[in-house]
Amino acid sequence: MQKRNWLIFSVWNRINILALRAYFSLFTFHFSLFTLSLTTSCTSEHVDDCFSNTGVQITETRTVAGFNKIELYDNVNLVLLPGASTEIEVEAGKNIVNAIKTEISDSALVIRNTMECNWVRNFDREITVFVFANDLKELRYEGSGDISSNGQISSDSLKVNVWGGSGSFDLDLNIDKLSLAQHYGTVDLHVRGRSSITTIFSNSYGPFYCSNLISDITYIRNNSSNNCYVYAKYILEVEIRSVGNIYYSGDPPDIKSDITGSGKLIKVE
Repeated sequence: MQKRNWLIFSVWNRINILALRAYFSLFTFHFSLFTLSLTTSCTSEHVDDCFSNTGVQITETRTVAGFNKIELYDNVNLVLLPGASTEIEVEAGKNIVNAIKTEISDSALVIRNTMECNWVRNFDREITVFVFANDLKELRYEGSGDISSNGQISSDSLKVNVWGGSGSFDLDLNIDKLSLAQHYGTVDLHVRGRSSITTIFSNSYGPFYCSNLISDITYIRNNSSNNCYVYAKYILEVEIRSVGNIYYSGDPPDIKSDITGSGKLIKVE
């Protein structure tokens, strides 16, 4: 009986050893594939660069052709400056500044971070592009960077479209006709200044903070679960389709509301 138990134990122990060997062989195989995919995801000249830091912070001045639109992607911050200039500045780590592309396409300045192996890189320094926004007409955002203004930005009309992302906006504007739309994303939009006519479309999770945007006429539709804060001097027209509230400042004599969601239109005293 003892001999049989010992035999069973030996066989079972042997099976466990074989199973462990198979497991470690499989682990080694998958780890090799992972390493191969990691290195091949970067081009051969960038393999070592995938594991390096961003380098010391530098500022590079670039000259671009005329544009009246800006498209911002990836993890790049954008600072808008009043005035006209064909020069922009890119502030980034020395090892990645060449990967920050600032190209003109169909009258739009397109800003991207094309750095390979971004997912393993530690961005210990932020990437910021400084742009003079003279008569800017359209701003498209789809990234994780922040957009701010250093001084008030003026134009006869401006459309801001958020198509995804998780950054924040902090803008000081002087616009005759202003359109703010968040289609997707969780971006916080803080807008102040002045506008004759403001149109706001909230369709995602990010809030709109526009109480300090002094607008003569404000049209707003809130399809979101988040709240919107606006100002209207003469006319306020509101649509609420979800649970998000709309808080308004000012004393507009003309208020129209169409509310089918559970959100409310609330006066801020």
